[in-house]
Amino acid sequence: MSKKILIITYYWPPSGGSGVQRWLYFSKYLKKLGYSPIILTIKFESSSYPSLDQSLKAEAVGIPIYHVKAFNWIRLYSWFKYGFNGSKKVPQGEFSKHGILDHVASFLRGNFFIPDARISWVKPAIKKCIEIINENNINKVITTGPPHSTHLIGLKLKSSLNINWIADFRDPWSDLFYLKSFYRLPFAKKKDKKLETDVLSNADCILTTTSKNFHKELQSKITRKQQFYQIYNGFDFELFNKTKKNKSKEFKIVFTGLLTENHSYESIIKSFLKLKNLYPKMNFKVVFAGIISDSILENLKTIPNFSYSGYLEHSKAVNLMCQANILINFLFIQNKKPSMISGKLIEYMATGNPILMIGDTASEASNLLSKQSYNLTVNPFDIDLIISFFKTNYDNWINGIKHEPEYNAVLPYTREKNTKSLIKIIEGL
Repeated sequence: MSKKILIITYYWPPSGGSGVQRWLYFSKYLKKLGYSPIILTIKFESSSYPSLDQSLKAEAVGIPIYHVKAFNWIRLYSWFKYGFNGSKKVPQGEFSKHGILDHVASFLRGNFFIPDARISWVKPAIKKCIEIINENNINKVITTGPPHSTHLIGLKLKSSLNINWIADFRDPWSDLFYLKSFYRLPFAKKKDKKLETDVLSNADCILTTTSKNFHKELQSKITRKQQFYQIYNGFDFELFNKTKKNKSKEFKIVFTGLLTENHSYESIIKSFLKLKNLYPKMNFKVVFAGIISDSILENLKTIPNFSYSGYLEHSKAVNLMCQANILINFLFIQNKKPSMISGKLIEYMATGNPILMIGDTASEASNLLSKQSYNLTVNPFDIDLIISFFKTNYDNWINGIKHEPEYNAVLPYTREKNTKSLIKIIEGL
């Protein structure tokens, strides 16, 4: 069996964020375990990345990478909206409408860029993939989305070549929560669902980051009995093993990652304000880092002793997590749709620090978090329980009471073990 595997991903270093890390680390450990991953991605000059992380390039050393050019519609929209200010980017995970341009763009995006605004990279990617496959005698291809336009590349390759194709769904497709922000007409919704159905029906198997409930939801969209597999994003044991915890004179409460209007962040603000009123002598520091819009930041700044560190490269974000006394996580508000398991949640658990998660207490993410006894998932409206969690952990810290980290709950999800699970799927095709 050929050990060469073509991985087609829009997000690749220097792109930052969780979207790039899943297949970057899969590739790293595939190579370490004797396979030869080959990457096809977008050329940086043609890309639209919400964040950059140059440090991630070190994880991809020795892996062949091919790039394609494409017209960047998102950058064009950014120029109209922000001018040529390179520091301003279209928000990730949401589409806020504040003026006529945003409303027009929302309509165009929802009805003429299907399944997503990165659709322009599909045709040049297909052409390049065929060259790579023929030159390297490849018969295993993996596509990962979002952007789900990436799966259309796999769909075309599957119909044209003798390949086995794995489609990796990191998020839902036609049910993705922020699609409600677009003024989509019936024909656009129909086309989007058909493309999703075609991918689900024609891939040799579907890989996801989350639950059997999500698998059932995807299966309900197609008539063929499809093979579904789930592998969490995981954490890199090597990185965490060399990141040391330091003693601090401050009780530090930390959030890292993406924060949007689709998260219940208001409950945390209310909790901190009430906490300070109830216990004015509590000496805590609240640190947020990641991608956060200006409007949300303004609200967060009302929190006592709040600071914002901006977007941090991955190793620095992990270091910040490890120094926390409490970590905060938010689940997307998804109207009872299955919640995805983020890579950040696994990394949070790998620190051994207590985690407070705001969101659906019956979700798969909540069930995973409960495998460590010192974590808690809270309904957004239960302010008193949030305050109680903060106060209990603070009192323990003041009194020198330490909990024993329960690493066994997260050790099955190292990047290397996850890659071994992936190899079993690949070899089973």
